[in-house]
Amino acid sequence: MQIGVAMAVVEGKKAAVETDLKLRVSEDRLEVSLSCSNSAITAKDFTEALQSQLDKMKITVTMDMESINKARSLAAGNSDAIAGLLIARGTAPVPPQDGRLEWMGEFFAEGYYIDPITRRIDFHQKVEKRSVEKGQLLVRIVAQKEGTDGADVFGMPVKVSRAKKVDLRGGPHVAWDGEEKGYRANCAGRVKLVGELLDVDEVLHIRGDVCNEIGNIKHNGQLLIEGNVESDFKIEATGDIEVRGLIFASDVECGGNLIVREGINENISKKIAVKGDIISKYILNASIECGGNVIVKKEIFQSSIKSCGEINCCDGRIVGGEMIAGRGIVVGEVGSKGNVRTSLVVGVDFSLLNELKLQTDTIDKLKETVRKLSPVYKKLKASMGILTPAQKESMTEINFKIVESEEEMLALDEKSKDIRKKIFSNRDAQITIFNTVYPGALLRVADTQKDIAETLLGPIEVRQDKISRQIVLSSELTKKDGVTS
Repeated sequence: MQIGVAMAVVEGKKAAVETDLKLRVSEDRLEVSLSCSNSAITAKDFTEALQSQLDKMKITVTMDMESINKARSLAAGNSDAIAGLLIARGTAPVPPQDGRLEWMGEFFAEGYYIDPITRRIDFHQKVEKRSVEKGQLLVRIVAQKEGTDGADVFGMPVKVSRAKKVDLRGGPHVAWDGEEKGYRANCAGRVKLVGELLDVDEVLHIRGDVCNEIGNIKHNGQLLIEGNVESDFKIEATGDIEVRGLIFASDVECGGNLIVREGINENISKKIAVKGDIISKYILNASIECGGNVIVKKEIFQSSIKSCGEINCCDGRIVGGEMIAGRGIVVGEVGSKGNVRTSLVVGVDFSLLNELKLQTDTIDKLKETVRKLSPVYKKLKASMGILTPAQKESMTEINFKIVESEEEMLALDEKSKDIRKKIFSNRDAQITIFNTVYPGALLRVADTQKDIAETLLGPIEVRQDKISRQIVLSSELTKKDGVTS
């Protein structure tokens, strides 16, 4: 009987210790921490009680006895409770390391060089440095490393994802270097990356002029012409084109940027189409469509220039012609004392203007078809009773053609309405004029314009008021603000 009583006392003490133990499993289920009173951790049955609690929670990892014994020793002469003692750990997973590319140069950096002192942008110098030499190391490929699965405190696996490999293929003008684990250039040229394909555009180098001896040029890559492009030639390149002389009356198609060191002396019947930026000393009598910015140092004279970006002639002047720029125009002087008609238009997407013109031309053709066929159909219908079977079939075909044309006109008209909305979507575009605006200039922002009837002195910012949709000129010398919508 005394033995039974003694055992009951022991069991009671153990239960009391277990009740005082508070175990917490971390959110990732990789750690178990203990909080309890000082008396519980120093109790004789503490270890047994703790294991019993772990068993009840189905925690399978082994207790960290070193940490527990250290805590018990410290608690022996201390009255503070134990809080957040780490007593067991699972096996942490090792995360994977994805493969990556280590580029050996700033081949694909964006933007233009900014002078650190003046903070002015140099539109002649891009930050990117794509030109490379033969044999130059372009990129190293750091291979992926797979991770290792872990296990939580309950013995359940903790899975890790697979590492992602780098997908990069070399084109015909790069070579694999096994020692460096990367690609080298096989030739001098310009680095390009299209999707997963790395290659180098070979530079076609014309040592003199493009003339009869050279003929028309069509090149897949970058083009460098040290001389002039003479009149009546056609130049096509998928990459950048640099002309160190002049471009005379020739057709030019450029898939990158067009740089003309001396200037462009065109003929309005010829056309220059550029997907990137245009940089030139001056532009004369040119017809240009540009997907990027147009940067001109001195003058734009009697030209038609359409740009998706900005037209920048901040240190020069624009005289005559029409400038259309989606993002804005910056210029020193507009027009001349001879009241030359000079149109500056911003906030208009010229590519959509072209699309709208095609839609309008198609609608006009369909209207003409309906105009010609309608009287014929009415005449046949009025004589229905005496028509031969062949005439009746012809009348049905005419009616079908009229209905089809009218339906197509309605569909195109709806499309045209959507295009018109998009054409003028950039109403925040501005015209900035630093010096003088002469009479004869027309300033337009989106669908609102202003004719200049008197000489105005800059600086002037031309914008469209967001509420009234009227043209606003931020010049103290502007007394009248008439608007023509």
